[in-house]
Amino acid sequence: MDTNFLLIPFQFKIDIFTELEYVIGEPFTLTLSSKVWNELRSLSKRVGKAGAAARFALKLLEARKMQVKPVQSKLSVDGWVFEYALENKAVVCTNDREIRKRLKEKRLKVIGLKTRSKLGFV
Repeated sequence: MDTNFLLIPFQFKIDIFTELEYVIGEPFTLTLSSKVWNELRSLSKRVGKAGAAARFALKLLEARKMQVKPVQSKLSVDGWVFEYALENKAVVCTNDREIRKRLKEKRLKVIGLKTRSKLGFV
């Protein structure tokens, strides 16, 4: 899961956790790079919509802490997401077109925003 994906609940009023349960159809653990946490914390200090979205995302993650696995990473968020997915055959949650394209070339599953109110495999 990348940073922008975690901003979806605030931006589009979508419960991403309920949507993911529906789309994936089985129990799952969210794996987040330490860089995602750092980006969210940094964004949360801003004023305006970006800051509010990041603060909301941090609250949601805290509420779901039993389902969230943090992983230390020295790579960029995008680099880590791609490498982690390759190594673990993980489903990736992102709206980033470039990452989606690279993952699809490797035949990995990607979940993203399908419509302004639904998530799905893209």
